[in-house]
Formats: sequence, C-alpha cells, structure tokens
Amino acid sequence: MARAFDVSLLCASMWLGSATVWPPAAGAGESGDGAVLAARVPAAWGGPQGWPFVRAARTLDELRRSLPAGVDSTQGQPIEMGGDRVLRFIYSDRFEEAWFAEDAAIDGASCVRWEAGGRALHLEGRGPGRRRVSLTYHFTAPYDARELVADARGAIRGGHADSVELAMSTDGCEFIHPARACGRLEGNAFRLMSAASYQFDRSSFWIRVAAELAPGARVTLHEFTANCRVKPPGRPEVTLAPDPAGALRYADPLASSRLLHLAEVLNAQALEWRRGAALVFGRQDGPTEVAIRQRFVAPAGLRAVVVRVRHAVNPRAAGSANSLGLSVDGATVLASRTASAAQGGFAGVTELRLDGTAALADARQFFLHITLASGAAAPGAPTNVLSVIEVTAQPAELVVRTAAAEAPASSRP
Repeated sequence: MARAFDVSLLCASMWLGSATVWPPAAGAGESGDGAVLAARVPAAWGGPQGWPFVRAARTLDELRRSLPAGVDSTQGQPIEMGGDRVLRFIYSDRFEEAWFAEDAAIDGASCVRWEAGGRALHLEGRGPGRRRVSLTYHFTAPYDARELVADARGAIRGGHADSVELAMSTDGCEFIHPARACGRLEGNAFRLMSAASYQFDRSSFWIRVAAELAPGARVTLHEFTANCRVKPPGRPEVTLAPDPAGALRYADPLASSRLLHLAEVLNAQALEWRRGAALVFGRQDGPTEVAIRQRFVAPAGLRAVVVRVRHAVNPRAAGSANSLGLSVDGATVLASRTASAAQGGFAGVTELRLDGTAALADARQFFLHITLASGAAAPGAPTNVLSVIEVTAQPAELVVRTAAAEAPASSRP
C-alpha cells in the first residue's frame, strides 16, 4: 500500500514505548543538554523490514486471529491526511500489502480473502443466504479538507442482484453519492467514482466499499483511491493545548506528512514517507540535507519544555548525521544533540530539555530544529530516519502552583 503524497512529565509514552527513566532535570537557570533515553543500532538495514521504525502491515490472518470468538467485524483505525507541498492528499491502495486490514473497518471479515503478492482483495459471498461485506475507511486531519474524490476499480462476478457500491459520508452513518455496479456471470469490470465538494469541507469523512453477494458471487478489488485538497493553517506552527492537569502536550507519530504544513521544511523533496517515518536516502551525486524548524506556541509563559524524538542514522552511510536542537528565538540553540554514522550509527530516542527562567524567561514559544544530513548512499536503505516527535511543556503558573501544593505546611505563608 502506498500512502502517496503525489499520507506532569510522564515517563511512559503513548508513541515512544514503555516507561524509561529520564535523566534529572536541569537546575534553575540552566538549560538541559540533549540526552539519549534508549538506543540501539540495528545489525543490518537491508530491506524495508530491517529499516528502523518502518512498520510492516499486519496480515489478514493475524487480524482474524485477534478477533474474539463469534465476531466477524473489525474496527479499523483513522487514516491521517497529510498532503504534499501543493496541498493534495492521495491515499492509494493496490492491495500489494495488507494495510486494508488495519485501515478499514471490515464488516464480514470471514468473507474477505487476500493473498500476499496477489495485488487484489476478494469479497466473497459465502452462505447460507446473501451476505453484506464492507470496508469503511475513516479519514481525519488536524485541519480541514475539501474536494473529495473516491475511486474503486475491480470486477464483480455473479447475478444481476449481486452488487458493489462506493459511497461517502460526513458522519460515518449516512452515506451519500453512491456509485454502483452489478454482477454478471461472465464477470463485469468496473470503475466506480464518487465526488463531493462543499459537503466535505471538514476535517473528517468516511468512504465505504460495500458488496451485497449471494453464495458464490465475488467482488475483486484491484485498487482503491481517495484524494482531496487539504487546508492547513496559515502559519507553519503548532499551538499547544493543555491536558486536564494543565500541561501542554503534542505528539506527531508521522502517520502522515502533516509536518510539511506545521513546520518550515527546507529541501522537503528529499523526504520519502512511510508509515510512522520520514526517510532520507543517499544520492549518488553527493550529500543532501533536510532542515526542519518547527515553532510551538503556548497560551501562557513557559517554565519547562521536554521534547523527545525517535530517529535513526545508518552506520553504513558515511558522513550522515541527525542533529536536534531547541531554541526560544528560532535561531540560538540552547540544547542540542547529534547522532552520526561516524559514532557507529543510532536508532532510538533522544530527549531535549529547557528548564528554568534563565533559559525560557517565561517565553510563550520555542522552536525544535532538526537537520537530517545524508552523506554517502547506503545501497537499498535510507541514510536517515525520522519517526515520532513528542512535546510536553509546563506553563510557569502550573510550576508555581505545583510547587506551592507540594511545599511543607510550615513553609507556606
């Protein structure tokens, strides 16, 4: 499956894995140095299965085995819309891998058949009686999208009462703009298209492929595509929102290319996107570099900032390195860390901190700087991998309030 773009400071992290003991915080008036929280160097980077943080699709059999007994439907997971530099998002699945098993909510999973390398997905009528089999994809984004077009290509074999339908929805319940094809005994090739404009000017929508099949009838899907235009915010920045405890949090697991719209990215064309990672590949014509500067804006003055980044550098790519830094003004880096091929490569999590009034001065913004420098090409593998970015910031008023609550009663005024 190709996601074309032509998609209190807790120690435990939702995206970065199990709990890790963090280094002690910098003292008041100090800026924290970068620290490696967890790291490993893969023995080999050969083939996509060996690339750090690039995940393979679950198989359909694995999905079925995970279902409780007697359950024939799956939940699926929302697909985040990123979009390319011209603000067009394209999701295209030719069923070369089983990403549909994770992306779509499947009703009638026992009637779905997929074979590795087959480049087709089969929806089959299995008795007794007629069966409804459907795949529903939920697309979402941190900004609005519009001009939605959906496309499904395949063939249906069966009687005239057997059918396949492509439709879309704004709420996941009522589906509109259907396009249908009926079965023929000799088979009926189809290409279904559904489009909408103003109804889908929003940050979330659903697309469903549904088949009504008698025993022996079959729909074979060769390709499913959804594309739309995204409307990111006017400025490439992230506005931090408080959690129930008052801390400000943000996470980007790179499930899409939203980073292109929420940060300043130089030489963005050198990035290649996979699920959960952005990759840089070495070039035969010389070194290349991707520079990212992401601005984070807070609703109040800040007293502490922690940023954790999961990334990797290929030890076989001489001259390659990842550099991470934090600044308050977008230029003067106050905390930094670099991992390089010369140091033996890297694959893990790096933490950067800014603490205290001297470093932050109750600033309401800070910047994350990331440089992915690709040196010599590593045949068949990326030189640099960027995965999860997580941010936790504490407003000054929260730090003061927490300190007052924890102070001994005798020391309180």
